Amino acid sequence: MVEVIGKIARNGHITIPGKIRKILNIEDGDIVKFNVEGNKITITPGVIVDKDQAYFFKKETQEQIKKSENEIKEGKYSTFASAKDLKKAIESE
Repeated sequence: MVEVIGKIARNGHITIPGKIRKILNIEDGDIVKFNVEGNKITITPGVIVDKDQAYFFKKETQEQIKKSENEIKEGKYSTFASAKDLKKAIESE
């Protein structure tokens, strides 16, 4: 664990020490998230996601993806020789 002491400047500004920025690969202009739990603040590198891609990061979507990945690992999938065969299988369900 790396521990560095910093100081709160005017208007609540704080500088993330270079050593920590290097470890976390944080650069000027990057987004960070602040979380408060009890009397602790956690700062985590973050990203901004385009609205049209936000669904992908929803918990439900991630659970569906995980379920699909597990089913593939377990061999629970079908293959088709053509799109026509796939269409037949879908229509017969």
